[in-house]
Amino acid sequence: MLIYGLKNCDKCRAARKVLLNSVFVDLRETPFARTEISTLVKNYGEDIVNKKSTTWRSLTETDRQLTTTDLLEAYPTLFKRPIIEDGEGHYTFGWTKDIMEQYQSDKK
Repeated sequence: MLIYGLKNCDKCRAARKVLLNSVFVDLRETPFARTEISTLVKNYGEDIVNKKSTTWRSLTETDRQLTTTDLLEAYPTLFKRPIIEDGEGHYTFGWTKDIMEQYQSDKK
């Protein structure tokens, strides 16, 4: 299992505490390749963009008009975090109550 996120992100830290056997990948140090971003956008839509983030609020209107793939390539911190890849090619975005419960029940 892989957790993609930021070292200083509270939700990423919370996920890492629960998912002890996971490997953490910092998106600032190792961002997704454009092809990976494109596949994620195709499979999960633009809901993977965190429009409540500080990064989103600081974007210009011109930047906000970019395609989702272009936006996430230019600003990888815009992904909803953490991004969890379950080892079978399935991803979740964010650390909501439902996602927490999903991974806690998978451990049982």
